[in-house]
Amino acid sequence: MKTSLAKLLATILLLGATSTIFMSVMPDYLSNQLGIDGEMRGALEVPRELPGFFLVFIAGFLVRVQRRKAITMVFVVGVVAFLGFAFLTDSLLRFVFFMIIWSSAMHAFIPLRDTTAIELAGSGKRGWVLGRVGAYRSLGLILGTAVVWFLMSQLKADFKITWLVGAVLLLPGILISMSLSPSIGETERITARRFILRKKYRLFYALCMLFGARKQIFLTFAPWLLVSVYSQKAPQLALAMGASALIGIFLKPVFGKLIDKLGERTVLMADAALIVLLSTAYAVVPELAGPGTALVLLYCFFVLDELLFSLSMARTTYLSRIIERDSEMVPTIGLGGTIDHIVSMAVPVLGGILWVKVGPWAVFALAGFVAVITFFTVSAMPVKK
Repeated sequence: MKTSLAKLLATILLLGATSTIFMSVMPDYLSNQLGIDGEMRGALEVPRELPGFFLVFIAGFLVRVQRRKAITMVFVVGVVAFLGFAFLTDSLLRFVFFMIIWSSAMHAFIPLRDTTAIELAGSGKRGWVLGRVGAYRSLGLILGTAVVWFLMSQLKADFKITWLVGAVLLLPGILISMSLSPSIGETERITARRFILRKKYRLFYALCMLFGARKQIFLTFAPWLLVSVYSQKAPQLALAMGASALIGIFLKPVFGKLIDKLGERTVLMADAALIVLLSTAYAVVPELAGPGTALVLLYCFFVLDELLFSLSMARTTYLSRIIERDSEMVPTIGLGGTIDHIVSMAVPVLGGILWVKVGPWAVFALAGFVAVITFFTVSAMPVKK
């Protein structure tokens, strides 16, 4: 493995760990520290996803910055955000402010991560390298899970200490990213345009929009169902994420190889079909099963859903296969991210209203409907020859 690729994977591991800390602690913090209800929880996804909405502009800026400096900036901003969580979030407004800062760092890293990984691995190993990216992110999730479980379950640490440890985990990433080769991404940086919109990429844009809806329903309301209805806490959510990550270390590279072998169309259609089944299960099980049985099944669904998220790498490999110029990858992924997040900000608000007015089952029924549309949209993708 190339030294630069190994360093990139190390940064992915560290950001995966801190992302897990944030995602597992946030629902507990909002519910039990700030007293947020389901409708407000859905509304909070608007500011959290706001940086994703502006990703086309963030990517347009980063594409002109030396790649290693851009990745270093992600870690510096992340440290600032977690220090803010630790010391300055005694109110909802302040929490939202630092949540936006953290979200900006994470969204900026996505096009940098995927584009750099594909460049370092070469076009013949697109799925392979993104599978490795997913595996190292899973390693990071396990690290983050262990941190949350040990601190909050064993040491009985408060939220402040947990946020502070997250900031400490990001510090090595600054040094690692600064040591990346300065030649990475240089050709693309010199020739890059800040904004790309081509008719040729319309299927990629459509998939980004649909994924935004599917993603946000599960990211927002699957853990919220466990926290608000079944009284689960941050350590339990972290353990579920850790279980998914442990399986993902072995399964995500397999997903990558399947994309290289079978093609994006087959993989994404299978993913959509599985999401239809998963959405149905989420909607039905809490209504029909007893609390104990439902809780076990919901955690199983949670783990499966976390694993299925990694199949979205097929969208990136599809784009890299049809891209006209390598320099268009970062801005095109950025525009795709913006399209994704236009939907991501709207869907949780609708989901929050459905949650309160109709019931949790209606939110997951909506996810199933989106998955059906995704299945038929992906069917328009050319079959791999």
